[in-house]
This record gives sequence, C-alpha cells and structure tokens, in this order.
Amino acid sequence: MLWKILLAIIGAYLVFIIGPAVVASFTIFREKPGVSFDKLIEPGGAFHAYAQIMRSAKERLTALPRKSVSCTTDDGLTLGADYYDLGKELTAIFVHGYRSDPMANFAVQADVFARHGYNLLIVSQRGDGSGAHVPTSMGLKEQFDVICWIDWVLKQPGVNHTVVYGMSMGGATLAYASDKLDPAVTDAIVIDCGYGSPYEQIMDDCRKRHLPGPLLLPVVRLISKARFKIDIRQRTEDSLKNAAVPCYFLHGTNDKKVPFVRGRNCFEACTSRKAFFAAEGADHTEAFLIDPARAEEELFRFIQPSEIKEEN
Repeated sequence: MLWKILLAIIGAYLVFIIGPAVVASFTIFREKPGVSFDKLIEPGGAFHAYAQIMRSAKERLTALPRKSVSCTTDDGLTLGADYYDLGKELTAIFVHGYRSDPMANFAVQADVFARHGYNLLIVSQRGDGSGAHVPTSMGLKEQFDVICWIDWVLKQPGVNHTVVYGMSMGGATLAYASDKLDPAVTDAIVIDCGYGSPYEQIMDDCRKRHLPGPLLLPVVRLISKARFKIDIRQRTEDSLKNAAVPCYFLHGTNDKKVPFVRGRNCFEACTSRKAFFAAEGADHTEAFLIDPARAEEELFRFIQPSEIKEEN
C-alpha cells in the first residue's frame, strides 16, 4: 500500500511540477519575435495612448541616414542592428526588452538622443527572431553582446564615447554588464524598468498567474543551467555593486510587469554615480513616455558627457 502512495506522489510530481516546468523552460527561453510597432500603437495596443508621439518620433528617425550593420559575439553569433550615422563623436546604443519591438521601445528616446547630438545604434537582441536563431537568456548572455556592440561603435570613424540605454530585459542586460563597462568610453548606463534576476521576474509572473512558482522555478533553474549554461538566480544587483559607469534609473510607479520596488532595489545596490526617475502612474516601459519633456530634461542633466570625461 505504501509503495502505491509513493508512486502516486511521484506521478503527481511528474505530471504537475516536472512537466509544466519543462514546458515553461522551453516557452520562456525560446526564440520568438515580438509584437510589431504598428500593432502596439493601434487601438487596443499596449502603447495606443502614446501613438501620436511614437509615430512622429519614428517618422523623424526614418528620415535619418540609416544602415543595417552586424557584429559577431564571443560565442560566434551574428547579431544585427540599425546604425544612424549622424557624424557625431557620441553614440547612443539602445537595447530592447524581452520579445519587444526595438522601435516601440525606443522611437521616442532615440529621437531625443539624435536631437542632443548622438549617433544611434538600435540593436536586435539574441532570441528576438531577427536572425541569430538562438534562445534568449534574459540578459545573462546578452550582457556580453553589449560589450561587442560598444567595441563595434568605437571602431566607427570619429566616435569616441557611448551611452547605453536598456529597456526592461534590456535594462537588466545593462545592469549585468555594469561592472564590465569602461567609464573612459561609456558616459552613462540608462536602466529603464529593469528587473533583479530572471528567477525573480518569472516568480513575480507566476504569482500574478496563481502558479506554484516556488515548486516550478527550482526545476526551471536546473533546466536552464543544463541547457543554456546560465543561472537564472544570478542578480543584477551583484554587478551594480561594482559599477564604475554612472547609472540612471527610470521606473513607473504603476508598473504591473516589473514592480516598482525591483527598480528601487537595483538603484540602491548601485555604487557608481546614480539618479532615479520615478514616473508617477506609468506602467511598464512607459516611464519616458508619460512625461517625455521632464524625462528628457532630467536624463540629460544627469548624463553631462563633458563633465564625466573630466572626472575620469
């Protein structure tokens, strides 16, 4: 009788925990394109409230000189990006979020940086369906791709400094990279609604969906270690504690995807020069959009590239 109960328990564990965890692992990390810019700003889309400002910004960017470029990562992937060479010494690099359309994440911000005298590099992250044909690692491997892109930018004629701007998973990507970037060539890191770790973020998602995260996540972690050679419990705060580059954080107080407290935790952990922009009432990825004039003013007051160069 006892062995039947034991088999029933093991069977239930396999059916209700191991099986869903395996499915979750393949679903979370698999390559998949995001929703298109046009879908996101149409009625019912996530950014419909900001459709006019986003569409206008995209139209101005479309009028700028642009070319498709690529770089090869340390693990042999070829990643693509759009480079807007405006003949400036400074280049802003934009790193989009999890399965996000890069232009939806950054049309407004890229337009602002162009007005402030920056070339623009809008990258496509691994796992976003743009051609690398590999899974996402939610920032853990992508952090090294950022270093590849910075190296690429600094090889362009006349370019000698960068600013890197990451949104959501892109923000986490930059937070992971923050202890590896050189303040001599990177003036600032902008982390917009970034999370503390993939484990923490997936756990938050499980709570919202009333799923047994504490039972599923340890299995997901083991699978991700074995399959992708990453540890989803690795924390962005551990890198931010050793950051040398100034870090600017933005987060919406009404963020339903990455709770506001996650952004504050990252900010508190950071030991470099830093500032925090709390966007009152903004949901996920809306911190710059809800009050773009104020967001622009405070961001560029912080960046001050000429003063940073003198300090370093």
